[in-house]
Amino acid sequence: METTERQHYWLPVPERIGVRWHRHAFRGKHWDGRPADTSVCGRPCAMARPSELHWFQAPTCRDCTETLLAELSGTRSSEGGR
Repeated sequence: METTERQHYWLPVPERIGVRWHRHAFRGKHWDGRPADTSVCGRPCAMARPSELHWFQAPTCRDCTETLLAELSGTRSSEGGR
């Protein structure tokens, strides 16, 4: 049985307006320094190196979480319910 694991990483990113940051999931192993990308939930994001404070304070995107959980559930159900 062959399975395909989709890798993702989390990164706090700044909001388009204001100084708030949110933690979104992105496809791939890790952030490679690119200035922008689209999150798992489909939001275009400007990317910058976050500080430790951003990691601590940035709330996690609920839509990214739900998308990844749905993908995981779909993968597991297609593997015979494991």
